[in-house]
Amino acid sequence: MTTINPAANSHGKHLDPDPAAPARTSPQDAGWLRLSAALTAHLPPIAGRGDLIVICEPGAGRGAPACLLREQATVEINGDYLDCDLTTIDTDDPDAREQFPVLWGLLTHEAAHSQHTCWEFGAGEPAAAEAAVLLEESRIEAAQVRRRPGDRRWLRAAATKILLAEVPDTDEKWSAAATAALVLARADAGVLDPDEVRPVRDAVTTILGPATLAELTQVWRHAHQVDDFDTDTMLDLGRRWCSILNITPDDTTIPPLSGPPGPGRPDTPGATPAGGGACTGALRKAAGQVVVTVADHDGEQAEAQAEAARSAARRSADRDAEDRARTRATTAERKVFSNSAGVHPNGKPRATAPPPTTRPATEAERAAARHLARALRAAAYREPTEIRTTASTPPGRLWARAAMTADAQRAAGRQPTAEPWRRTERRRHPSPPITVGICADVSPSVSAFAHPIASAAWITAQAATWAGGTSATVTFGRFVTAITAPGQAPAQVRLFGQENDTAGFPLAVDALDAALGLADPRAGARLLVVVSDGEFTATETQAGQHRMDRLLRAGCALLWLAPPGSTPLNGGQQVTLADPAQSGRLIARAATAAMTAHR
Repeated sequence: MTTINPAANSHGKHLDPDPAAPARTSPQDAGWLRLSAALTAHLPPIAGRGDLIVICEPGAGRGAPACLLREQATVEINGDYLDCDLTTIDTDDPDAREQFPVLWGLLTHEAAHSQHTCWEFGAGEPAAAEAAVLLEESRIEAAQVRRRPGDRRWLRAAATKILLAEVPDTDEKWSAAATAALVLARADAGVLDPDEVRPVRDAVTTILGPATLAELTQVWRHAHQVDDFDTDTMLDLGRRWCSILNITPDDTTIPPLSGPPGPGRPDTPGATPAGGGACTGALRKAAGQVVVTVADHDGEQAEAQAEAARSAARRSADRDAEDRARTRATTAERKVFSNSAGVHPNGKPRATAPPPTTRPATEAERAAARHLARALRAAAYREPTEIRTTASTPPGRLWARAAMTADAQRAAGRQPTAEPWRRTERRRHPSPPITVGICADVSPSVSAFAHPIASAAWITAQAATWAGGTSATVTFGRFVTAITAPGQAPAQVRLFGQENDTAGFPLAVDALDAALGLADPRAGARLLVVVSDGEFTATETQAGQHRMDRLLRAGCALLWLAPPGSTPLNGGQQVTLADPAQSGRLIARAATAAMTAHR
């Protein structure tokens, strides 16, 4: 077994392979103990192993933001990097990590070490070992992203907030190479984006030159493909890294990753950086620009994801609401149209009811029904579409100019491309069906509309049937009563009875909606006619408005006819009528307009 170089081992601040390293005891604070237990529970799928223990509290990490004690199967995380108040974290909530992305990123980074750093970490000559340590940082993250692409977000949080702070203050060659391994290699690993690391790339290129940077790039790209247990290849790559920088592998003056000052260290007064160079801080400044850019990108992406989540939640809520509305309407349809006596506004069947009053239709009403049917059929008519095509062979009409062009092409020994035969096809479009629902108030305040609306309901039912459509009429007052059922053209005009109340409007609309498909955009042209003064209770006003809004969103046309002084609900076409006899004409006009508008 290769002997671990103590100096190189100290450089790998994120991983301690020493089997004799003392393990930290569990946190004494109850809050940190709960968080440590929660992180331990969440770690197995991230690390791909279930034997790791997490200790998270202030001061943990052995001088680093986080550290893996490989032989003790322990991850230590410095609690100072918690992004939020410890007392606000719900440790039972799997989405609580959204509150502390940096700390979760540190956990993910150490989990990647636990799964992929299986070679003899820290072995070999000092400089070569330190180079291998640098290469390992992006290698394990590349492997983690390949294994779990969703972890990229958390690795970015850790890299931009913590790991990029390890960029050296000096601008000599070894520092530039180390910065490239920490920042540029993460772009090739898929953690950072190439455009985000451009400032560091420019700074490193200025110090090393494009040729040297290209050679180093090949080294870390090779490292990204190295097997987790291949110690020899990792050390060979470390030696190759030193060779490119003209540094001997056994050089002991190489500064470790964010190592403390000491003899021969670049930040020790009077010391000479390995490879020469000045302490201008260009690398650190460039790394700071990368941090800002990545933070901006992550913020934009987080906002886009949050907006997408909100949109998805709204769509889900809309679907749930629509499902509830359809269920409610189906129940209302079954109750209203299956009970000829009517139902109470709460849906309970009416015990008894007087027999309905009917009368024969007048000749004027029959003429009006025929006229409306013709108008609906005319409005439903769609002009055929003409499609002109050309071909090299019949059928069709011969186009002389194209025929001459084809002859000339053949005479020249070329394949004819002219198509002299023309044909025109006329494609007919099916006429959309018309669906009309009439919802009439039979309270005393609108009694003047009772006979005109009853007449209009009969005319509409007859005309819709002759035009291939569907109609239904429901009254509401003290009870909700079906007057005409869908698909049934009544032989006689059924008169409306007067009821001393104004209730049941939402139930009446629901029944018509389910019976006629008023809220279904695939049902063709749809029209709901409401005849009422709108004097409802506050509860029914709110429920009725909700149903009106839903039908409008679904593309159903609305016509509200009301006597003077009424307060109709919002939406649709509202007409105040002093003469109720005009109701039938307005309903016919609205039905024709709905059919014409439906394309």
